[in-house]
Amino acid sequence: MSRRFGVVTALLALIASVGAQAPAMAEPVQKKNLFVTRAGSDLRLDGHTFRFAGTNNYYLMYKSPLMVDDVFADAQAARFNVLRTWGFLDIGNQDGSNSIRGKADGVYFQYWDGTKPAYNDGPDGLQKLDYVLASARRHNIRLVIPLTNNWNDFGGMDQYVRWAGGSYHDDFYTNPTIKGWYKDWISHVLNRVNPLTGVAYRDDPTVMAWELGNEPRCLSAGAYPRSPNCTTATINAWADEMSRHIKSVDRNHLVGAGDEGFFCDDPNHEDWTRKCSEGVDTIALASLPAIDMMSFHIYPTAWGKDLPWTFEWIKRHVREANRIGKPVFWGEFGWLDKSTRNVVFKQWTDLFDAEGGDGWLYWILSGVQDDGTLYPDYDGYTVYCPSPVCTTLTNARDELLGPQRSRPPVADHDTAVAEFDQPVTLTPAANDVAYRTSVRASSIDLDPATAGQQKTRNGFALNPDGTVTFTPTPGQVGTVTGSYTIRDQAGRLSNVATLTVTVKPDAGAAVVISTFESGTDGWGPGSWLPDAGTVAQTTEFHPQGAYGLRLTVTADHWFGPALAAPLDLTGKQFFRAELRTGATGTSVSLAVQTGADYTWCQTPFPWVNANTTTTISFDLLTELSCAANLADVKALYLFLNAGTHDLDDIRAE
Repeated sequence: MSRRFGVVTALLALIASVGAQAPAMAEPVQKKNLFVTRAGSDLRLDGHTFRFAGTNNYYLMYKSPLMVDDVFADAQAARFNVLRTWGFLDIGNQDGSNSIRGKADGVYFQYWDGTKPAYNDGPDGLQKLDYVLASARRHNIRLVIPLTNNWNDFGGMDQYVRWAGGSYHDDFYTNPTIKGWYKDWISHVLNRVNPLTGVAYRDDPTVMAWELGNEPRCLSAGAYPRSPNCTTATINAWADEMSRHIKSVDRNHLVGAGDEGFFCDDPNHEDWTRKCSEGVDTIALASLPAIDMMSFHIYPTAWGKDLPWTFEWIKRHVREANRIGKPVFWGEFGWLDKSTRNVVFKQWTDLFDAEGGDGWLYWILSGVQDDGTLYPDYDGYTVYCPSPVCTTLTNARDELLGPQRSRPPVADHDTAVAEFDQPVTLTPAANDVAYRTSVRASSIDLDPATAGQQKTRNGFALNPDGTVTFTPTPGQVGTVTGSYTIRDQAGRLSNVATLTVTVKPDAGAAVVISTFESGTDGWGPGSWLPDAGTVAQTTEFHPQGAYGLRLTVTADHWFGPALAAPLDLTGKQFFRAELRTGATGTSVSLAVQTGADYTWCQTPFPWVNANTTTTISFDLLTELSCAANLADVKALYLFLNAGTHDLDDIRAE
């Protein structure tokens, strides 16, 4: 870490010493100032075929230089050559009012000046993006930059609609004033001269491609509805106009639509990803003359798809792109189940490579924060580097870019939960991968630091079938770790991976957090957005007792009780609540603030459909993004999307 802090200190001094218009001479330049270009269905660099592998990160444009450099250093160490990151951060008024989301750590790029959007070119504005480009350049990583967001994070399309006083999300695609504003924003960014490099964005080969937006659709996340008139023709026309505008300003860079790759096969198709329903026709978008690449993403859990479906999704996109003579760009992919992620990522990238895909970027690489701790895995998709799964991705990069060869297997970390005073069995080999052979489960060594194969260690024991059983000592609770290696059929040795077992405490009575029998129990929206909705006691939903809580949520936000004293949830594994959604569904996440350092941890965001009654349940031991001090819970919040929702019987068990 000391080396990275030194780099940051030097660069901060550089930033302070140069004026906004003075070109900096201290930033090293890539050896070849060459742009990635397109030749038919291939990407080219310096006369050679260009293929790429890398990752995404959304927070670079508003975080510190240290955090930016750390992500790029990790990406470079993993031998990734492209990273996708956001090039937008839009708010309402300059004070943050009337915003879809508001400033991010005080940073914003565009704001409403009373008559039109205005630009923040200062240190809490586009100078942040300047640093991202400069750091990427120093780390020899090229960027893909979407210029707005379909979703509400960081403002995006709905902030333009709010500026214009529009009624529908898709006004962004059709309103002439909004389209003019967006073209102005594009021109402003592309013509900007980076004071850290002395190079205009449009002339900087660090950028591989601009994207028209992140995942454009007819509908967003609730701030504005979709109009009845939004179709694939709507987004196609907008994409044609905006891509031509980018090319009129910048002839150097590739342009992509940034879409998720939905097809428009038949409006009556049983598969929603193929029935034109989101207003996206990926073939039509990729066929536009000023669009250089076909884009697609994969999120099976969020989309309600299984693993076999994803294989066909990958194959079809590569083949359709080849058919229309464009490269194919796999811009995002994620797999929530960490116990199978290593294997799935290898299956996906192997298939993409075999089909002839041009490049992939996984979601998401995060790094350290300013305090040295890891940026939390908020959405459950993070793959930190270094890690076993990152090694598998680096190997996939090598397989994509270079000749295939023999390489050692990759052993992934394994986790399990044991009941109190009960053994638990793990199957480590199930999520380990080998190359052109298979792993040999019977070769597992439970003490890699000792010569020879060790079949027992610290309560872990290798079974004849290659599984590993952990047996806790009487009364033992908490987390226990072990380590192991494995060999493939050719005898090649893997990395060292970790076995983690959480032994549950003896089951006891639930801790009741809120029953709403005497009122709202202090519940309300988080103080940082106090007008996000209202709460009231209700008799219309009360699975337990005579009353529940009705939440009228006007903006996606966090709601929770004002705790009179910290909660002690020692020995509890699950947070549970009874939920009834109204006419709109909602994502739900739990966030807790714990311990003397007031650490925030949160769970993923599972979706609950409209008009659904269910018990929401989060595992406090395995689903939180960090290890929470459950003996000292200082705050507790539930995330809910806009709509009317009912809660009751909030408890920990």
